[in-house]
Amino acid sequence: MTKKIAAFCGSLRKESFNKQVLETMVERAPSHFDVSVLSIEEIPLYNADIESEGVPDPVQSFKDQLKQADGIWIVTPEYSASMPGVLKNVLDWAGSMTVENALDQKPVLIAGASPTQQGTAFAQAHLRQTLAACNAYPMQQPQLYIGGVPNKLSGGKVDDEKTNEFLEKAMKAFDNWMDTFQK
Repeated sequence: MTKKIAAFCGSLRKESFNKQVLETMVERAPSHFDVSVLSIEEIPLYNADIESEGVPDPVQSFKDQLKQADGIWIVTPEYSASMPGVLKNVLDWAGSMTVENALDQKPVLIAGASPTQQGTAFAQAHLRQTLAACNAYPMQQPQLYIGGVPNKLSGGKVDDEKTNEFLEKAMKAFDNWMDTFQK
């Protein structure tokens, strides 16, 4: 049975380490995963006044893709010991409590990579808090903190075998996690 995955990165940087991790995950995903990588570049800054007048087209398209997915992957860097503002902005739109919460009861796999050894532990903690407020279901284990990432990439992909094995293990666990919430 095919499972639809909506995946996005919390970085806008072209050569983002986290985009490279996401691309590696897409390549190594189980064959029954249909992964769509969503762009967040066109999502405007959240403004409740704009939302009340009608959700902007890029936001509505993004939310529609999240709603159609069986699960969501979020791969995020860590900025100033938290998730990037652009990621929080996207989640504010997606998890709107006044118009439509596209994250409601969605299983989520969180990953993140950083040059530091702790990976993106602080960013992921804040991301989990935001997802809880949106009634999303982030997978509890394994947690994907990829530290020392510059030494694990080559040619735009993860080339560290232990990291790749860990990514594959997490995606298999996420497959089971999504089954928990099948309606």
